[in-house]
Amino acid sequence: MADDVSGEKFREQILGLLDACAEQATEAHRGGYGTSAVHAPYPPILGTGPIPSGLRPGRLCLHLPDGTRWMPDRLRDVLGRPVQHPVEPSVFAGVAIDSGALRCWIADAADRSVRFTGPTPALLVGDDAPVAWAGSALVVPVDPPPGPYDAAPQIFEAPPGERVRVITGPPAQDRRPCRFVALDPADGGIEAMLLTDRPYQRVRGAATGHVAASTPAIDTGGEILAVGGPDSGDEHLIAVGNAPLHDFCWLTAGAELVMVVGRPDGFDIMARAVSDHTVEPSRLLHRHRGRYLHAHRQEALFVLALDADGSYVVLVVDPGAPRPVLSLALGLRPPVLLRIAAVEPGPPVAGRCFATVDADNDVIVWGVPAEGAAARRLSGLSLRDDEELITVSGREAGEVRPVCVRRRARVPLPAHPGGPPPLRGTVPAAAADFSLYLPGRREPAAVLVWLSQAGETVPGGAVASPAVLDPHWLTLAGFGVLDVRLTPGWAPEVPDEDLRPSLVRQIRAAVLGSGVHRHGEAARLAVGGASFGATLALLAVADCDLFDAAIVQNGAYSRQLTPLGFQDETRSLWEAPRVYADFDAIVNAHRIRRPVLIIHGEADRNPATPVLQATLLFQALIANGTRARLVVLPGEGHVLRSRDGIAAALTEKAAWLAAVAGAPSVEGRPAAGLTVGGSPP
Repeated sequence: MADDVSGEKFREQILGLLDACAEQATEAHRGGYGTSAVHAPYPPILGTGPIPSGLRPGRLCLHLPDGTRWMPDRLRDVLGRPVQHPVEPSVFAGVAIDSGALRCWIADAADRSVRFTGPTPALLVGDDAPVAWAGSALVVPVDPPPGPYDAAPQIFEAPPGERVRVITGPPAQDRRPCRFVALDPADGGIEAMLLTDRPYQRVRGAATGHVAASTPAIDTGGEILAVGGPDSGDEHLIAVGNAPLHDFCWLTAGAELVMVVGRPDGFDIMARAVSDHTVEPSRLLHRHRGRYLHAHRQEALFVLALDADGSYVVLVVDPGAPRPVLSLALGLRPPVLLRIAAVEPGPPVAGRCFATVDADNDVIVWGVPAEGAAARRLSGLSLRDDEELITVSGREAGEVRPVCVRRRARVPLPAHPGGPPPLRGTVPAAAADFSLYLPGRREPAAVLVWLSQAGETVPGGAVASPAVLDPHWLTLAGFGVLDVRLTPGWAPEVPDEDLRPSLVRQIRAAVLGSGVHRHGEAARLAVGGASFGATLALLAVADCDLFDAAIVQNGAYSRQLTPLGFQDETRSLWEAPRVYADFDAIVNAHRIRRPVLIIHGEADRNPATPVLQATLLFQALIANGTRARLVVLPGEGHVLRSRDGIAAALTEKAAWLAAVAGAPSVEGRPAAGLTVGGSPP
């Protein structure tokens, strides 16, 4: 009983520590070994209902053409990124907290006026305000009347002798259905119902009154675009397929719907002509090899991307121009740029302009040349640390007038450099495939061996890919990534007592067979993985002497919490107690003597990997004197989705690998930034 009481007190202390450090990283010490826990302060996904108490909105700040700033008193609590009117550069709209509720606002910088209108938005996700301009009306998503979707029951089914399966469940918070209404800015009334009820995620407007919104395509794993007319509830559905939809917007006075659709090695820019009641077939405007970063629109769409060789490029998209897509080199290499914004040119500059923002919050204005393949650098300025660029309203005589919103300090999403192609191969003896990602023109300071089971899927049915890890960014930071896909054997082919040893032998053979040592003789090795790969990583760091540290993400560490089967093991805990004990990191925590970084999404809805799994592992490791660091990402699920969540995870991994690289190779000698709790087994 005493142990139960002390264990409960310890659990409460850990939870209290996570809550207390929502604004900063804290370091605690126990038994002479450093431990730490981090609760990353990133904003949650918002919905209707009470406003979250921890929400911290910013204040709108407009930089005006006369060189002054306008910070409306009524817009002290702005949420998300405002949207600019397509034909009036001085008019902006967005979402703010007013009288204790979420409401839409419209600000006109020309006459210094601010108007609030309703109804309350249904969604606010990430940096995008869920509003759009459609003609002179403001399009707003609102909650639909209560229906079967909102009342979806949770149904469980368990035929005798089989696992429990969830047949249906409640909708995810970021996929609630909503319908879009158009508000008349003059009186705030509802003008017309635009689209039927669907779980749309975001909306963009057009000068002609057409509206487009996107929703996930459940069957294909991609997305669907819905295009609605200005005077009816009819809609046209456009299936994007199983590719991610990076962005979409209206161009050519609202008659062309432009889509940026991802591909495995880059992205496509496609366009569809839209008339009153017709949506034409899509046509390919440009195919780009590299990575999409950000886009912004005025009369053209400016797309910031990275080429496959790691250099920045800007694509100027205008379907009505003689050259629909103009590719411009910037002469910069990462890690520098994070965002792009269109610029309304002014004298003495003619033609199109755009601005880029780098990691230091510096703004550079570039000109689009009439001829040539390189953009012209015109001018620039530095923004304050608490301001974030929305757009640039104009410039004259070298003076840049940005439109900014006050922001909270946060980790920027690192740029994906592309980098050299990976070295791929197969290790037959280990039943494993591997891809080795290396930094360009230098040896890696450390190598992260990322483990997963071949053919493993993530929620939604998609096959897990290295993109979850984003190995190219880690190579940019000077580290190598060895992505290893194992094909482990399971019972009855492999005896229960040999399952764990055989996996460790496979991992060792895969690492040595990949030849990673030939590309970095002095590089230290860390091992990591997500989901079941996290289990494999903890097996490896406990039983294999190749690794100096581990990184685990959204894993299941206590097999007593998954007693009815896991991965390819279909037997229950009572049928195969040896297997469950061997794959239980909590039970084997005393064998893990190398530092472990634990990353977990607070909103992980995978029934096998709730955030409690990460807390238990953190407790078990520090109780046994092993250094551990726990990073909990609010609002993130089993797979990290948001810009800030991905950035936080990558930053933590890079810092952990840097500490591994700085640790001495002689055992027993502590490193300055990474203290090892004991000697390896």
